[in-house]
Amino acid sequence: MKTALAVTRLQLRILRRDPWFLIIMFGMPLAVMPLMRKTIGLSLNASGYSNADGAEQVVPGQMVFFGFMVAGSTAFALFREHGWNTWDRLRSSPASPRSLLAGFGLPWMAIHMLFQAGVLLSGVLFFGLRFNGGSPLALLLTMAGFSFCVVPAVLLAAATLRTVNQVNALVNIGAMALGGIGGALVPVEQLPGWAEAIAPATPQYWAMEGHRSIFLEHGGVADVLVPTLVMFGVGMLASALAVRHFRADETKEFFA
Repeated sequence: MKTALAVTRLQLRILRRDPWFLIIMFGMPLAVMPLMRKTIGLSLNASGYSNADGAEQVVPGQMVFFGFMVAGSTAFALFREHGWNTWDRLRSSPASPRSLLAGFGLPWMAIHMLFQAGVLLSGVLFFGLRFNGGSPLALLLTMAGFSFCVVPAVLLAAATLRTVNQVNALVNIGAMALGGIGGALVPVEQLPGWAEAIAPATPQYWAMEGHRSIFLEHGGVADVLVPTLVMFGVGMLASALAVRHFRADETKEFFA
């Protein structure tokens, strides 16, 4: 952990010098939410949630949708070391391959949690999002489960892919396709039948199941237990596979 934390401090120092990606990622959901809130609110009313105004779906939905892109920065941070020709310096340190992966994953997991918290707080302050009896602890578990799921999944992609263009395509397509199928853009029950059938195969589906339980159905910890356990389970599997497939001596191609 000592060597992993040294890599973590390095990543945080780099991010502090150039925070614009996170600033833009934080601004994007805030720009989209007011455009979709009314339409989604009418949709929720038609589905039986008569007191919903749309924020209950739009705020967590946009947080989950753009959250996958934020998690994608974990892979970009790893590939960036290759592009800067500083990867050999990390390899020559006492850090094992497992420590290197942890050093890249830990800071982005924390940043991902802060991103989620910032979007939700903005939803409360500016878009009328209310708990309506839902449990704050259940919300924290759902957020932690999503972060622990998507960051290791991206690390697995970084361990197996060779070029940053491949990672870029995976992150962007993954955010749009998995977010759409998983119910981050519109409620799952409004998707085509084939999409609704495969939605549970996406992390976004389980994250949205937890948020819907909290914000629309007054859910507590017991109500988000299954979605949270599924996300943590996927994260543990992705972490194990990332460690297995990661090769510190493999050359990665960054942007030319």
